Amino acid sequence: MYLSYYGIRVTDLPRSVDFYMRTFGLALPPGSQAPTENPPEATGVMLVDPHSGLRIELNYYPVGNPYAVPYVPGEGWDHLAFRVDDLTTFLATLGARGIAPEKMKHYDGPMMATPNFRVAYFRDPDGNQIELYDSPGADPNRYDPNAY
Repeated sequence: MYLSYYGIRVTDLPRSVDFYMRTFGLALPPGSQAPTENPPEATGVMLVDPHSGLRIELNYYPVGNPYAVPYVPGEGWDHLAFRVDDLTTFLATLGARGIAPEKMKHYDGPMMATPNFRVAYFRDPDGNQIELYDSPGADPNRYDPNAY
């Protein structure tokens, strides 16, 4: 298991992508494109520091999305993501401790260069959102700064 990235909620996705790329030299992963406008549905853009490999995900939620809560500067933290070796096994361990996911998704196609992407969300004791994910078939010990 490893800490994968930090998610930040933004109000204008193209503006934020441009800011983080120009200001801090962050880059889009190979094959990714910068958005030209805010999308009609919730989406995230991963940016990578080419020197450290550290990553942030800029998340945009349009009006009407349950995560599109009023934005307060300094409270844009969205979620913390951990890649686990096997999501099913990890969730069973959490379940034994009385912790259940709020939501689960399975993406069977490319998502930021990671196919067969399974994800679950739960809350820490203070209500902060935590994401757990795996990619069955991928090497769980190989960190790839260009993928989720």
